[in-house]
Amino acid sequence: MRGPRLLPLCVLLGVLYVGLLPNLHAQEVLAIGKRDIIFLIDGTMGATVLISVREFIRRFVDIMPIGPDDVQVGVAMFTNTPQLEMYLNTYGSKESLLGALGNIRPKSGQVINIGTALDFVRTNMLRADKGSRLQQGVPQLLLLMTSKKSTDSVEEPANALRRMGVLTLAAGSRHADEQELKNISFAESVVFRLNDFRILPRNPGAIIDALTTLSGVAATEAPTEPPPVVDIVFLVDGSNYIGSNFPYVRDFIINVVNQSDVGPDKVQIGLLQFAEHPRIEFYLNSNSKRQDVVDKLNQLRLTGGSTLNTGAAMNYALANMFQPSTGSRRRQGVQQVLILVIAGPTSDQVKSVADKLALAGVLTFTVSSGQADPALLRTVAFVPELAYHNETFSNLPAFAEEILPKLTRIVIDI
Repeated sequence: MRGPRLLPLCVLLGVLYVGLLPNLHAQEVLAIGKRDIIFLIDGTMGATVLISVREFIRRFVDIMPIGPDDVQVGVAMFTNTPQLEMYLNTYGSKESLLGALGNIRPKSGQVINIGTALDFVRTNMLRADKGSRLQQGVPQLLLLMTSKKSTDSVEEPANALRRMGVLTLAAGSRHADEQELKNISFAESVVFRLNDFRILPRNPGAIIDALTTLSGVAATEAPTEPPPVVDIVFLVDGSNYIGSNFPYVRDFIINVVNQSDVGPDKVQIGLLQFAEHPRIEFYLNSNSKRQDVVDKLNQLRLTGGSTLNTGAAMNYALANMFQPSTGSRRRQGVQQVLILVIAGPTSDQVKSVADKLALAGVLTFTVSSGQADPALLRTVAFVPELAYHNETFSNLPAFAEEILPKLTRIVIDI
């Protein structure tokens, strides 16, 4: 079993199941130690199911000693992107916390990216300025609640949480993937399978037992390498070849963005789309926050058309996007990256323009599907290994996991 191997990472002090919950009444409050608890909720479950999940959390809060020196609760929801509902320190009293829970609403969308959501919790919520008492040795617990399998990879995000000492629990309804839940949780004993989340308020005992009795000392781990500082420009096929498959393309881009530390001194993101002609959507220095970039991506609409002048668009990107006036930090030695996302055959010459980009210090990746020519795109990418192709559009979002590590391993002398 994975549990015994993983428990030392969290330096667990023990698990005590005291069997109190069956006799609890709503007004009784458990006498438990300090703990920070985050609920990470699949927002695609629908209104009826979400009401049940919300009621479960409300009943849990009702029996907790809530406060900055007792139990703190945070909530985030996710679809293809994560969304904060409340930090651990947003509400310091039980009354205000219970009131805020009533504002949680389902989100639109069918695709979920659990890996991205786990990373969001780790980088945005488990911080001292957001209420986390990780550095004080207070147990950090995360309960994932999901109705389906993730589109992106969960392995490394889950491992990163374990290395921090976070005790991750996973609850899934019948369409969730059991092995994925096991990979996410810190031990198989805290994987909970339900036929339907609507039954949870009637029988919450096992999950609440775990949330209130698990105890551990956080074993923090310093990062092995600093996060990359890079300028990334997406050049996106906006033609009819993408068409109705655009949500998969957008999910791929959002996955890259959500797993990047976006900021003017960190990772910058720019985007232009093209068909017969290129069109700039936003420059490298247009958005200083990750959420701003995600919001722009969610508003993006394709230009349409059936002609792809890819070479001309690449040349246009070099002349207009990789410039100091539009945010490029090439002169400061920051790596410049172009990610070409394409689904149709190109109508003009691209190889000489790809060489021109390489000579200018731009590292080119290609991500393709549909009727794109994978052999040609291997010559467009800086090296053939940076060309990614899959015949199925729905597999594109997973490419983010493969591309990101290579941003720091392959460097052009600029």
